[in-house]
Formats: sequence, C-alpha cells, structure tokens
Amino acid sequence: MICSHCASEMPEVSSFCPGCGRSIHEEADYLNATSTQEALAGAVAYLTFIPAVSFLVIPAFKDKPFVRFHAWQSVFFTGVTLVLGAAMRLIFAILSFVPFIGVLFAWLSLGLVFLAIVVLWAVLVVKAGQGQAYELPWLGQFAARLTQ
Repeated sequence: MICSHCASEMPEVSSFCPGCGRSIHEEADYLNATSTQEALAGAVAYLTFIPAVSFLVIPAFKDKPFVRFHAWQSVFFTGVTLVLGAAMRLIFAILSFVPFIGVLFAWLSLGLVFLAIVVLWAVLVVKAGQGQAYELPWLGQFAARLTQ
C-alpha cells in the first residue's frame, strides 16, 4: 500500500503511515470545500497576500479549514515567490557579465521562472475555485499543519 499523503511504502495492515504519521482511514477536512462561498474565498486568497491574511483574521473565514488552508498556502507561496524573485535578480546580474550569451541566457531563465510561477499560480486559483485543495510540495504540508 502507498500513502496518499507522502507516497511512502507501508504494510497492508497499517493504520498510520510510517513516513508521515497520518491516518490512512480518515480524510482531512480541508481537502474539499463544503460550499461555493468557501471555494470562492479559497480562490480569492491567491489574488494577493492581503485577502489571504484577512481570511486568517476574519472570524467567519478563519473557522473554515478549507479557506484557512488556502490562505496559509497563499502566504507561503507569496513568500517563496519573493525570495525566488530576489534570487533571479541576483542570477540575472551575474549572468549579465558573461559576454554575448550571458544576457540571452539571463533573459531566458528569467522568462522561464516567471512563466512557471504564473502557471502554478493559475493552477492554485483554479483548483481552489473548484473546491479542491491542491497541496504544493513542502508549502502545502506547512499550510496543512497550520490548518489542523
């Protein structure tokens, strides 16, 4: 049997995953939205970090695990995107010193990273709008821990 959370191999008689410790019999309550309002709020949480932080503070939304999960994941995604942007700026500056091909490679890498971030952001918005929780690797696990 394979764990649906961490994909580690486990014996057939296991009740808990030896890799992540989660129960294999119970489904987490943040995985699916219970209403259209929750799905919409989950999608809005990804617009900027301001709605995400406000959803973590407003009592009507902070009690809903689905919205709280997407709000935390949005905050983490924004933080990682800012760090990645700063790293790409440094890489661009370093590659600009390489004659001829350096500037071309710098623009190409910057464009690919930007495109990857935009596509990932769009997937997160669409999945949240559909009422599904899409856990990003590492970030989704932190958001899930803060949701429970």
